[in-house]
Amino acid sequence: MKVLQINIDYKQGSTGNIVCNIHNLLRKSGFESFVAYGRGDWDEDNVIKISNKFDFYLHALGTRVFDRHGLFSTSVTKNFIEKIDKLDIDVFHLHNIHGYYINYKILFDYLKKKTNLLYGLFMIVGLLQVIVVIMNM
Repeated sequence: MKVLQINIDYKQGSTGNIVCNIHNLLRKSGFESFVAYGRGDWDEDNVIKISNKFDFYLHALGTRVFDRHGLFSTSVTKNFIEKIDKLDIDVFHLHNIHGYYINYKILFDYLKKKTNLLYGLFMIVGLLQVIVVIMNM
C-alpha cells in the first residue's frame, strides 16, 4: 500500500516531526511511504517538496492583498499533482495544508476524482490522540 502525507513541514516543528515519525514507522512496517512538504530543504527518497521560496512569498502577498489564502500556488500545485498521479497513491494523509505552499481547491478537486478515499480527522489533546474516520466508497 502506498501512503502519501502532506504537511507544511518535514522534520521540523511539531507536525513536521510527527510526519517524519509516521513516515519512518510506515516504511519499517512494509508500506511504501511518501511525504510532500512546503517549507525547508530535504533531499531524501520518497520526500517531495511542493513549493519554493518565490511561490511562498507570492502566495503570502496574494493572501494579504486579495484575502484568498490557500488559493494561490496554482502552478506548483499542478506540478505536484502530476508527480503524485504517477505514484498511484492509495492513502492520502493531510496534516497542515495551510501555510502559503499549496492550492487547496486544486488539491481537493484532484482528491475528489480518486475513488475509495479514506477521510480522517485527527485531534491531538495532550498525549491522547483521538481518531475519527469516515469511509467514502
